[in-house]
Amino acid sequence: MVRLSTLASQYGSVAMLAAAVVASGACAQTASPPSTDSGMALTQAMELAQAAIADCQARGYPASASVVDDKGVVKTTLRADGAMKPPVAAPLKAFTAFVFDQPGAEMELREKSDAAFKAQIDAHKDIYNDHAGSVPLHAGGKLIGALAVADVPHEVADACARAAVVRYPAIGLK
Repeated sequence: MVRLSTLASQYGSVAMLAAAVVASGACAQTASPPSTDSGMALTQAMELAQAAIADCQARGYPASASVVDDKGVVKTTLRADGAMKPPVAAPLKAFTAFVFDQPGAEMELREKSDAAFKAQIDAHKDIYNDHAGSVPLHAGGKLIGALAVADVPHEVADACARAAVVRYPAIGLK
């Protein structure tokens, strides 16, 4: 049976050795961490989401909105006061618009006429949502992310997303 005091002294010695190594600089970082700059500031992403939600509120619909960055990673997701559903669909719609670089309204129609596209969407329902209400975002001819609105009728979501983007002339739909 190992005695507790023996374990404590062994672990204490390891801790002291680790502290000495760190203090000596042997573990010093030699490279900068990778950049996490998404090409779109958080404030801009939040403003886009807020503008979309405000447009839906003005139409009488409390909505959710999400913005993904230039890697398809969620930058922000907001849910309006009074929105009845958790904001699950908005990030998926934004990601799908980003991946396919196509608005949800177009993808929704495409799914009806393109069997291969439909199969691709159906195979990944856990990450794709191709319904109207999402738009890819471009700046300087480059895809910088996507905005999506959800938890309202699809045609309303599409109108709210497009109205939000129009407020920002530096960002275009394509």
